[in-house]
Amino acid sequence: MLLVGCGGGDASDEPTHHAGALPATGLVALEDKTSCALPDFKDALLQQINAARASARTCGTVNMPAVGGLAWNDRLFSAAARHSDDMARHNYFSHTGRDGRSPGQRVSAEGYSWRIAGENIAAGQTSVHAVMTAWLASPGHCENLMRSAYTEVGVACVVAPSGSTYSRYWTMKLAQPGN
Repeated sequence: MLLVGCGGGDASDEPTHHAGALPATGLVALEDKTSCALPDFKDALLQQINAARASARTCGTVNMPAVGGLAWNDRLFSAAARHSDDMARHNYFSHTGRDGRSPGQRVSAEGYSWRIAGENIAAGQTSVHAVMTAWLASPGHCENLMRSAYTEVGVACVVAPSGSTYSRYWTMKLAQPGN
């Protein structure tokens, strides 16, 4: 299993958050292939994300207070779906897209105006519970999840083709809308 933003395991150490590639497809088409065929994908994610945010926790050495819940945003979901799909189809794992776009640029490309945006990525986890457990165990991911400035989220999971390094690629987009 791989995480970006975590401090352990097969992972990079930098979650991304910023202040300040694929052809367009319908949201329904994206939802069909970006939930890893997991039942109640969106509801399960929101429940676990908001339950985690409702309790104060220590992320590595940083104490994070309980914060309000997040609302699902379809544009953030679309940005997450496109990035997970690209990583899965091209067998790479990075916050930087093959087209050179950053996480914030991908969010903007979906027409989302943001004040602050962040991204957690992971690979290999086979369930919502597994990816949430991994993200919460990782100091960088945990801090991103607990950041009070974020008010909206979108998460996607794409099953990779056979021969890929990981079976599934996850992307979580967190943001606060801009003006």
